[in-house]
Amino acid sequence: MNQRIFNKNLHFIVIILGFTFFHGIKAEINKFNSLKSCRNYSYKNGIEFKFKPQNSFQILSTSSVEVLNDFLSFAIDEAELTAKANLSDFLKLNNTLNIEEDLIFDLNIRKNGKLIRRKSQLKNDLDSFNLIFSNGFRGIRLIDSCNKNGKSVKVTVEVTDKTYKMAESLEKKMK
Repeated sequence: MNQRIFNKNLHFIVIILGFTFFHGIKAEINKFNSLKSCRNYSYKNGIEFKFKPQNSFQILSTSSVEVLNDFLSFAIDEAELTAKANLSDFLKLNNTLNIEEDLIFDLNIRKNGKLIRRKSQLKNDLDSFNLIFSNGFRGIRLIDSCNKNGKSVKVTVEVTDKTYKMAESLEKKMK
């Protein structure tokens, strides 16, 4: 009798775990289907920054990551973290004494669409950003993502003067 109850409980647990596992797979598949195609993705890999009137600015960072073993959510997370890390590396360029030109090339930096090849082209812009971000990086947000035939994903994050100020204001209110 105890063996029979144990078997029923075991079957019940297996069924519940099976549904839970299936639900997780179904959620992953749904997330995959909801990502748009990269065919008409408007952002290029690397850093793009623009200064606008009235001391406003926009910095975009786009990163691509290969999807391994159909783990799309991991690839999206990795692409977002890589984009944020590239943004951080870009903002720290002025603090680096012996910057290698390779890092500037690797970050694929563009100002108003024009590719930057040397640190000297960035000197004044980096000085401005250092003043703005002297208290740390805030206001970075995910703005777009896409998938390329399930083989890779692209993610773009941005920080603007508005998102920076909103994050700074929110931080002050929370203290």
